[in-house]
Amino acid sequence: MKKRILILILMLTSVIGYCQDSKENILFVVDSIPIIEEPKEGFGTLTEDEINNVVVVTDQKLIKSSGYKDIDKIMYVFTKAYAKRPDSIKIIPSTQLMKRKNGVWCLNNSSTAYSGKFIDYYLTGVKQGEGVLFNGRLKGKRRIYYLNGNVSDEIGYENGISNGVEKRFYEDGTLKQKGIFKNGKEIGVWEMYHPNGQLKQRTTFNENGKMNGESISYYSTGELKGKSIFVNGVSQKDKTAEKIYKYYNQGQANYREGNFKSAIKRYTKCIELDENWVEGYFARGAAKLNNFQFDEAIKDFDKTLEIEPYFTNAYSNRAFTIIRKHEFGNSRTISKSKDIQIMASKETKIPEAEKTKVCTDLKKAVALGDDNWMVLQALKKHCEE
Repeated sequence: MKKRILILILMLTSVIGYCQDSKENILFVVDSIPIIEEPKEGFGTLTEDEINNVVVVTDQKLIKSSGYKDIDKIMYVFTKAYAKRPDSIKIIPSTQLMKRKNGVWCLNNSSTAYSGKFIDYYLTGVKQGEGVLFNGRLKGKRRIYYLNGNVSDEIGYENGISNGVEKRFYEDGTLKQKGIFKNGKEIGVWEMYHPNGQLKQRTTFNENGKMNGESISYYSTGELKGKSIFVNGVSQKDKTAEKIYKYYNQGQANYREGNFKSAIKRYTKCIELDENWVEGYFARGAAKLNNFQFDEAIKDFDKTLEIEPYFTNAYSNRAFTIIRKHEFGNSRTISKSKDIQIMASKETKIPEAEKTKVCTDLKKAVALGDDNWMVLQALKKHCEE
């Protein structure tokens, strides 16, 4: 990126777009915040419906008096959310109008550490976060919000260091994690939760912030997944777990080499040691998929999701297994050796009942956060009318 203010073009069509203009140096100021860098992913897209008004300034004296050089035009964009804010809220600064030096926040036009409330906003004018700074450092409760207005993170601070209760939430408001910090270190009992509210993991930390005692994990069904014992941050040996991971790592190495038959044998040994070890079923299913054992792969993905219904990639992999099963059902072998078989597939229509399964799994995967391009492409190809 050039060492100057990022130039943006405002596309007042259906959506405001951002790109560089080689003809004019245009600075956009949205709700008093200069857009110096392209907004980060997740900060929302500003649409025409969310804009209250736009003021264009081309007078060079006014532009220079605003503190900007080499700018041809300033476009002040005001959102409807901003227009509705009372003046008492508008005067509260954003950290986007501050600079941070040596861990201390100061207003851009000041060298003095800032003390007082701050509020940050998404591009659309929706609140993104808020808190209090004292002598330029976070103090008290700091909140971060999703675009839908629900709280994402709630963290306590003292002198810029995490202190007190921390809570994190899923986008729908369900508790994701909670625990206590002391001087920046995790202490006491920390708990993580699945999206359905079931306990996912419970871990205990000592006063030095090191894991101490039991760390227990659960599937979203409530069934026990695993248990580890820690003493002052050091995991105590579990012979069965050591064997499982020994075979699993060997299986992963075989998988990367394309030796799927050997990988399947290694993953099977893992499952023999722990019949509820979900990672073993998923890994074996993936290996069987690549080894053209489609029906067997589906069974392993079924078992994966029976144990852990929130195993995101198992949904997409099961969908791809059904697709490949029908694509390669009328295939022909074009190359074959002792360990490798290369198939050429034909475009085949998937039976309606099977197609419904594919689309259900792909949609579930996306809903759980799988945005892999292959998943999105398959969803578009097989599930959009």
